[in-house]
Amino acid sequence: MTEVLGSIDPHYTIAGFLVGALVGVTGVGGGSLMTPILIMLFGISPATAVGTDLLFAAATKTVGSLVHGFNRTIEWRVVRRLATGSIPATALALIVLSLLHMSSGDARHLITAVLEHGALADGWGPDRSQQDFYPLCAASRRSR
Repeated sequence: MTEVLGSIDPHYTIAGFLVGALVGVTGVGGGSLMTPILIMLFGISPATAVGTDLLFAAATKTVGSLVHGFNRTIEWRVVRRLATGSIPATALALIVLSLLHMSSGDARHLITAVLEHGALADGWGPDRSQQDFYPLCAASRRSR
């Protein structure tokens, strides 16, 4: 047991704790936080960082989904609407990537470019205060 605990790098544990705390407080997806941390702070290749974060997210989201399912706090109509866009988009992206026959280096560059553009786009979004955002949420709830 001591051997296992001695092999754990505390920096990864601290990063995971901080990302988990931010996700819990803000509701922001952990992938938008953890993938850049893995790449920039720990020097992990972009493709490996994305894959690692996806596996971790799958495990944690499964547990979260079960808890919300038992508490009946899932809006299934919204889930269906999101799935009608995200599932075909994921399938299309995988088909395009397989047709491109990219080497691992090319795939790494593509993943890095997509992550960089996403980070830039996220930083360029409209600067809205919470007061601006909450009325939009209330209007959305009233229209259901």
